[in-house]
Amino acid sequence: MSLTRRSFLGMLGLLPAAQALRIPSAAATQVPTGAVPRRMFGRHQETLSCIGFGGHTLAMAPTVEEASNIAHYAIDQGVNFFDNCWEYHGGRAEDWMGQALSGGWRDKAFIMSKVCVHHGKPFKQPFTGTDKEIALQMLEQSLKRLKTDHLDLWMVHEIKDADVEPAFAKGGVIEALAEAKQKGLVRYVGFTGHDSPQAHVKFINGGFAFDASLMPVSVLGNTLHAKEFDTVVMPLLKEKGIACIGMKGFGGSKRAALHGMVTINQVINYALSYPDVTTQCIGIDSMAFAQQAVAAALTATPMTVEERNKFVELIQARGGSEYAAFLKEGYNDGACCIS
Repeated sequence: MSLTRRSFLGMLGLLPAAQALRIPSAAATQVPTGAVPRRMFGRHQETLSCIGFGGHTLAMAPTVEEASNIAHYAIDQGVNFFDNCWEYHGGRAEDWMGQALSGGWRDKAFIMSKVCVHHGKPFKQPFTGTDKEIALQMLEQSLKRLKTDHLDLWMVHEIKDADVEPAFAKGGVIEALAEAKQKGLVRYVGFTGHDSPQAHVKFINGGFAFDASLMPVSVLGNTLHAKEFDTVVMPLLKEKGIACIGMKGFGGSKRAALHGMVTINQVINYALSYPDVTTQCIGIDSMAFAQQAVAAALTATPMTVEERNKFVELIQARGGSEYAAFLKEGYNDGACCIS
């Protein structure tokens, strides 16, 4: 029987993740190179790499020099989407990314960062004023840390049900998004969240023209209400022309990979099986992970709908929901090893 490219990748997907994610020492000199495929950014005439690198985990690299090497390697392979957030590691994530993308690299990157005016979870606020005023102060600080005069995408971070009404109220964070965009401090705006599809729906239908949303695209999270991100939120984003950016492919915890639940190839092939997913954000804290993610993107074979449904059933039968850390009580977005 001939071994097709799809069947070969499928066999890789059945290997324990700890093995499948490891680059053998004998192949250390065969670093994956190529042009990572790109996808349309919602209704806009712009494309993003089909995988993006998470800023929280990039700041977990051993040194800022290693983080810079990872970012430069990724950009050289065509990865242009870089995630970040004002609160990650007390600002170190943005600081390190700013250093990594200095010296001309910033012009090759699409930088996203997030504003943290949380109402739905405990949060010690270091600024004073209305949510709009606080958000703009955070943006000013983010721009300085990232060593840039603008963000490509500015997102409201980790929305929950309690965040909806304050966001759209007078002096709310939505006004900050509009003002920052009008002043050219940000090119696009959006929102993120990982445990309330209902909050996403309310934001989308709130009357503001968002450009993008970061949400779970995760086989591990396809349990209970989380399925509504796929069945309800994603079609609504498409209807509005809002770009869908995926996250939590590993469930917000490296445990899912270490226990052989999912592999990097499966995470990417699953995410890209949804035509409307612009990019899947992957947590990267080492050059080895970066090379594995690039290799998986270069050889990506998006699952068919039938394959995706069977994969979901398989992972659920194996107890995959236990590894959906982002749906667990007390989880905070960004507090993970690989997202």
